[in-house]
Amino acid sequence: MQDRRSFIQNIGLAAGTTLLAQSVFAIPASESGQKKKLRFGFITDLHHLQFGKPEDARMQGFIDAVMKENPDFIVQCGDFCRPTKTAGITGIMEQWNRFKGPKYHVLGNHDMDFCDKETIMKMWDMPERYYSFDRDGFHFVVMDRNFLKKDDGTLVDYNASNWGPLPSPKRSFTDQKQLDWLKEDLKNAQHPVIVFMHQPVFLSDFFDELGNANDILKIFDEANFNAGNKKTNNKVAAVFMGHDHDDRHGERNGVHYFIINSASYVYTNSGAHYYKDPLYAFITLDPAGKLIIEGRSTTYIKETLDEVRARFPTRISDHSVRL
Repeated sequence: MQDRRSFIQNIGLAAGTTLLAQSVFAIPASESGQKKKLRFGFITDLHHLQFGKPEDARMQGFIDAVMKENPDFIVQCGDFCRPTKTAGITGIMEQWNRFKGPKYHVLGNHDMDFCDKETIMKMWDMPERYYSFDRDGFHFVVMDRNFLKKDDGTLVDYNASNWGPLPSPKRSFTDQKQLDWLKEDLKNAQHPVIVFMHQPVFLSDFFDELGNANDILKIFDEANFNAGNKKTNNKVAAVFMGHDHDDRHGERNGVHYFIINSASYVYTNSGAHYYKDPLYAFITLDPAGKLIIEGRSTTYIKETLDEVRARFPTRISDHSVRL
């Protein structure tokens, strides 16, 4: 985050932006009576050990809430930690693993500040860098957008901060192998699709750091067009993203996109502004065709600039939208 946010340029863009598009699909009533509501806990951009600051207490706060709410699963959407060695994440992993239900990881750029993908995935017990799974009438997709585009057009994995010296337009790419997999996965899905990724493909004001986002949006559009023609129930319904440390919702071609705020801080030209309490959300998917986000609000730890407080609210907003 610290090398990307242009606070002065972005001051006029309001958080919580909503862009209107086509209405999204609803799950047939004949099916909804056969399925239960699904609820999961969501946290992103914890940034454990960013600026040398441990975030064990924030993780404990999230997991305490998880243990109380007992969701069907939990997911962290990237920039979880930046360890220099395994011992550096022992505390937060112990907290994370207090929840005995299913747990899912998404790779974020800062997770590879000091290591490669294989190393951090081993620390997390994350078998694949991108994958999908079904649960209770929904299909979930996890993506990896952590590739750099070299001058010759080839892509290379993020590894030990190798993206730092490169200009923003060369970041946040998704490899062709994964794009091909995504097309097939969406085509073969049997249920409404929910996508998790770290770097946004929509709503972001980091316009020069979208990588090949248009390739992904095109795949989503084509998948939903084909599903509509065949009258199947495997449309992409919602996409959850982190990375921007912001709180936004928009709708594009029948898909709800959410940028979920950081658990820990926002970074501007004036530095890192930390939140007093951790931010996280519990998200409910109702087979009747509704998505509900129960967010959380806090304050800044220290008195900060008026323009920072105005531009970057310390919250994850509540939402209730039709799917």
